[in-house]
Amino acid sequence: MSSILLALALSAPAQACPTVATGTPQQLTYDVARTAIVHQNGRITFTVSINPTGEQQEFALVLPVPALLAEDDIAVLDGEVFGRLEGYTGLLTMQDAGCITSDSSAGGDGGGGDLESEDEGDVTVEAEYLVGDYEIIILSATDSSGLFDWLETNGYHLAEATIPVLEDYIAEGMYFMAAKVSPEATSADGSALPPLQVGYDADVFSIPIRLAARNSPGEQDMLIYAITENAGTDSVGRVGVSNYSEMVVEDKCIWGDPAEDDFMAFYESRFSAAWEAAGHAAWAVEWAGEFGSCSPCSGVQITEEDLTALGFDGTLEEHFLTRLHVKYTPATATQDLMLYASGMSEPKVTSFADDNSSNRECIEMCDGSSIPGDGSEGGSEDGGDDGTAWPDADNDVPETAEDSESKGGCSTVGGGMGAVLALSGLIAVGRRRD
Repeated sequence: MSSILLALALSAPAQACPTVATGTPQQLTYDVARTAIVHQNGRITFTVSINPTGEQQEFALVLPVPALLAEDDIAVLDGEVFGRLEGYTGLLTMQDAGCITSDSSAGGDGGGGDLESEDEGDVTVEAEYLVGDYEIIILSATDSSGLFDWLETNGYHLAEATIPVLEDYIAEGMYFMAAKVSPEATSADGSALPPLQVGYDADVFSIPIRLAARNSPGEQDMLIYAITENAGTDSVGRVGVSNYSEMVVEDKCIWGDPAEDDFMAFYESRFSAAWEAAGHAAWAVEWAGEFGSCSPCSGVQITEEDLTALGFDGTLEEHFLTRLHVKYTPATATQDLMLYASGMSEPKVTSFADDNSSNRECIEMCDGSSIPGDGSEGGSEDGGDDGTAWPDADNDVPETAEDSESKGGCSTVGGGMGAVLALSGLIAVGRRRD
């Protein structure tokens, strides 16, 4: 079974930037957590990027994995890889949407100290590695309470609500990777922590979220970059979630005036409305496509080297990337996410038009109202499935939301829910100091 780092926000208040208890008076917060998962040739490669603010030396995490990881199964990446993924698939706003109609074409003190023993009865230390900035420990356990106590004693602070979920993973034969920042890490100077990656053989394409949900103070968002092949195997094309409802966040419409309105507040409201209608546990595709299929395009491009670093074996032309936005609550996240490759190759780019006289000529408002113009029909709100082309802009260099009001073309705005993203399903835990 594939697995994901699960966020532990013990006794943390619900707020825009999720807070993780550190075991110290100071709280460690994160602006966004992003994950990438590659499923290819019976192997899962999972990478997580976390950007904490505060004392990075206090960061620690626990990850359930289905295999005993060797040192070469674990790696750290350059953080710029996720920056390019974010820019490549980000939500777009367009000053000039082209009005193409439907019939056209187009520093800590080391945390809990030294490990007490390689065999603590219920818990066994199977291996220890130093990988980049991280000290890695691989554990096996026969009892969840014993594992919980071992982690607490050795500086990994979990909530007691995780004990039943830990028991489930132990029953499934999972190992546990515990990682914390090395005291000698360069991140002690305040620089961002590098993305952490693990790889293992697994036939099932899944992401456990129950542990994260059990520790969540409320709603949780997860942003996933899923990479498969685009042709020639059984695991190809757009990725979906088989055991939760899919929702559609209508786009390809006029959202508002960037000089006066907040795009991310608009999108969050639109996303939340669709999520509530779907029963508070659902997912949406925010971007999907193979190389060169985006329309419009953000102006940011991922590289073949990025795909290789993320664990994909192939060229740019051979990959298919899906950006999934999943949201759930502790009450509705009753099952782990079961992912599947649909075989569908249709591209998807979430994009909206700015409110101006040019776009009003043939594009509807996002509230569904018609705009008097030159007599042409309004654009499609369902992402262009009726044949509507949503054209590339003349200027497709990504801009900030503030810059987009004064320039033409596409603007990359945030990364899904931006800072609203909870710690995905990360089990990011705080380290206790002695």
